[in-house]
Amino acid sequence: MREHKATAVTAGVLYIVGTVSGVLCKVLVQGPVRDADDPLGYAAEHRGLVVTGALLVLVMAMALVLVPVVLFPVLRRVDEVLAIGYLTVRGAVEAACYVISATALLLMVPVGDVVSSGQGTATASGARLGMLLVDFDAMNTVTALVFCLGGAMFYALLYRCGIVPRWIAVWGLAGIPSYVAAYVLAAYAVIGPNSTTLNLLVLPLALQEMVLGVWMIARGFRPSRVATASPAADLAGVGV
Repeated sequence: MREHKATAVTAGVLYIVGTVSGVLCKVLVQGPVRDADDPLGYAAEHRGLVVTGALLVLVMAMALVLVPVVLFPVLRRVDEVLAIGYLTVRGAVEAACYVISATALLLMVPVGDVVSSGQGTATASGARLGMLLVDFDAMNTVTALVFCLGGAMFYALLYRCGIVPRWIAVWGLAGIPSYVAAYVLAAYAVIGPNSTTLNLLVLPLALQEMVLGVWMIARGFRPSRVATASPAADLAGVGV
């Protein structure tokens, strides 16, 4: 049980680190760069801030990708196929999406330097190029869909095994549709990418993940649930 407590705490810490890193990047870097009249010029002038933002995206990626890796030994006892799917989607596909976002953010600095040596970043073409690099709407939609697919697998596993209260798993499943809707509507320009509506739509799932992380750190997994999951998996393995 000490091992399971360490697993729960580790996963909870990773959840919080990943979420906080993502929020900091969006508020401190992506928002100001997106709102600038000359995104490339802003990035070239604040290169340290842009690099920090890219590093925050990578920290978020590493933290969130490690969650399914850490939880896999426990979740595979419930449903190995679903656990592998969760590990693949959240551990590999989602990581690729974050790497692409971080790379696009980092590209703004050298592109800004190159464009400024010619006609300048504030020209019409320079402004459009800057917005192309900072416009994460389409990438965010892909990431959101991948994130929610992995989340649906994860919360289904949590509901079935009961190692955390089932209301937390139900909360996560209920928050997924509005999260997907937020980024799909933003991709179709129905709502703004940084609008209040988008933030309100993603808020339920964002709060749920923080609650889940804090719960795992403070309370860990339910011992009886973990104990009953192990023999079932062992018997399944014997049957194979």
